[in-house]
Amino acid sequence: MLAGSLTDALILCAVRDGSSFFLTLGLRRIYGAFWSNDVGRMVAVIVVSCSVAGLLQNGFFFLLHSFVSSEGEFRFAHSKAFDVLYERTGLLFGWSFLYFGIRHAVEGVQRDLRLALIESEKRQAQLQMLRSQVNPHFLFNALNSIQVNVESVNADLGRMVQSLSDFLRFSLDHSHNDFIPLGREYDAMRSYLQVEKIRFRNKLEFHCEIDEQTRAVLVPGIILQPLVENAVKYGRDTSEPPLRITVQVARRDVAMLKISVSNSGEWLEPAPREKESHLGLQSLRDRLGLIYPEKYSLNIASQDGWVTITILIPVL
Repeated sequence: MLAGSLTDALILCAVRDGSSFFLTLGLRRIYGAFWSNDVGRMVAVIVVSCSVAGLLQNGFFFLLHSFVSSEGEFRFAHSKAFDVLYERTGLLFGWSFLYFGIRHAVEGVQRDLRLALIESEKRQAQLQMLRSQVNPHFLFNALNSIQVNVESVNADLGRMVQSLSDFLRFSLDHSHNDFIPLGREYDAMRSYLQVEKIRFRNKLEFHCEIDEQTRAVLVPGIILQPLVENAVKYGRDTSEPPLRITVQVARRDVAMLKISVSNSGEWLEPAPREKESHLGLQSLRDRLGLIYPEKYSLNIASQDGWVTITILIPVL
């Protein structure tokens, strides 16, 4: 496309560059919607999108030539039309590959930052654990000895010590693991609830269900425990006895894991100056945000005398 005067040249530049700008905005939205780590798929998306965008822009130039006339008038021959299509489509291809190159580099930096933050969180948690532990292996062995001696005298106390011992074993075995099989934490969580059941007796009832196919799914260490502790702590404050707790673990679909923890009672919003309120829940939300950025959800619902916290995370 050529322009016969300065005015036409200015119009041409405005139309050409303006339409290119809006096309790249549209391409950006398309690439965001179809973003994938599959290189072949993304190349196909780029080829199709840029080809269609180039044809649209070329068609727009034809349409403009039909309606716009000026002193110099636009001159549009078939060979020039092909040159324009080739040029504009080539520029869109160049912009697209530059866009993906920059996005890949930015995501690489963000990924490294998330890994550094996750490692920092892990070190902080380990430091806090070390500060609170006094020779845990000695404590574990002592609990086993106590369990053997008290079980014949008091069956409930024996089961409590056994459950506490199982929970401690889980903590020792996986204190340094970034990811653990979900079934292991589920069993440890049940041990915790069994200890609480013996403590509170008929003031606590719980029911746990797990899809056996999810037991081998790897999850970040300590994902169920904060939810259940939250249910026990705040449920006791708001629920009529007995406090009822339900835990359900299943696949929502092939790619997502669903964890739901419900307790009878009402949701308590943290007080403005109460820094420790729901601290474990907030810490869990922060960890999931680092590990599964924009790919997880944590929802809290309070309805009909029940509080339900539901987590959706990708299956690794």
